Amino acid sequence: MALMALCVQAQDRGMAERKVALVIGNSSYKSVPLKNPQNDARDVAAALRKLGFEVIERQNLGREGFAMAVREYGDKLRGATVGLFYFAGHGIQVKGRNFLVPVDADIAREDEVQYRSFDVNEVLDKMDSARTAINLVVLDACRNNPFARSFKLAQTGLAQMDAPTGTLIAFATAPGSVAQDGDGNNGLYTSALLKHIASAGLSVEQMFKRVRVDVVNQSKNQQVPWESSSLNREFAFAAPVAAPQAAVALSPAAISATELGLDLAFWDAVKDSKEAADYRAYLEQYPQGRFAALARVRGAALQPNLASVASNQPALSIPVSRPVQALSSVNAPSLQAISPEGLYKVTLTDQGLQWMDSVRGAVLRRDALADAGAVKALQFSPDGRWLLLGLDKNGHMGQQLRDAATGDVLWEKLAVSAQFDTLAPVLRLQSLAGVIETVRLP
Repeated sequence: MALMALCVQAQDRGMAERKVALVIGNSSYKSVPLKNPQNDARDVAAALRKLGFEVIERQNLGREGFAMAVREYGDKLRGATVGLFYFAGHGIQVKGRNFLVPVDADIAREDEVQYRSFDVNEVLDKMDSARTAINLVVLDACRNNPFARSFKLAQTGLAQMDAPTGTLIAFATAPGSVAQDGDGNNGLYTSALLKHIASAGLSVEQMFKRVRVDVVNQSKNQQVPWESSSLNREFAFAAPVAAPQAAVALSPAAISATELGLDLAFWDAVKDSKEAADYRAYLEQYPQGRFAALARVRGAALQPNLASVASNQPALSIPVSRPVQALSSVNAPSLQAISPEGLYKVTLTDQGLQWMDSVRGAVLRRDALADAGAVKALQFSPDGRWLLLGLDKNGHMGQQLRDAATGDVLWEKLAVSAQFDTLAPVLRLQSLAGVIETVRLP
């Protein structure tokens, strides 16, 4: 209800708001022409006009035409409250930067891309200069490298991008993955976008979630759209209707595409990546996802500070079907613990803790311990973010909490036993006198 009220308030101010869009569709590439971007741009432009946007529509732009269109867009944005940029066509990434390919681009080497293509950041700069309150960037541009015969790109698809404040960037598929051009009149992603963009009273975040569900279903989990958002205001493309209406019924396929299914599909798209930014993108989309702990571990191995991604998110315990075992009762010849989703394990050795990727069978890292012999138990928290060590130091029982992603020690407390709560992000410690202390997890 609060969201609906905000949307209504926003629409009440609609007479004073200006919404400006630049829509570009590039199909007529010389080497690898595309079927649908031209149709996509035309249909998106028409939909936006119906929703009250002033639209600059361009098709099959060369490098100069691209620059002129973006300049015109930047000028028109001044005084507007909402800016939207949509592009369908070829897009490639080089060294973590995303470039949109003009139809006249003649690129024979990867190092030429930045000089003969159009950097997405140029559009973001125009939005920043215009100081529009809400900025939306939609990129249906993650198709195969159109210059594959001339050179091989180090990375496929588009790179993960951080959205500036007040901006949402929507990608047709996961970082490093390729989007489908579609068999109909529109690309797979834009077809879903057109289906949901005019949904009455639907927030922009909810709208893109519906798009994601449709695309994942239609592609059989091969294409997973995602967004990077720093929006700080509510926005809906279409105003809520005045009279109550029945909720829109989702198809059985859409209902079956649960959040877990989307999580799994996104993970499949990035799980073999060698780029820390791809794991960061997963964590931004699913900070408490099923594979979040593994993503932090893999990402930290590639980029040490990645472990802090989503650290400001509240901890979320995942209920498990089996009872949580008190650490003091664990007694195994060779101590080890398996993460809740079974994707990695930690084993106690004479030197310390050895972390292994269960899927790849590879050692991820080793954490040295001053006294490995004092460790008597190992256990993960239900969400896999924390590892608890049961200690016996010369008869003094204690518990040590470590960050699973980095191995850092958060605290060490005297306690004879400990138990994670499966329904709340807390840990219960029992003292020698039998007193129970409840400690909230970070």
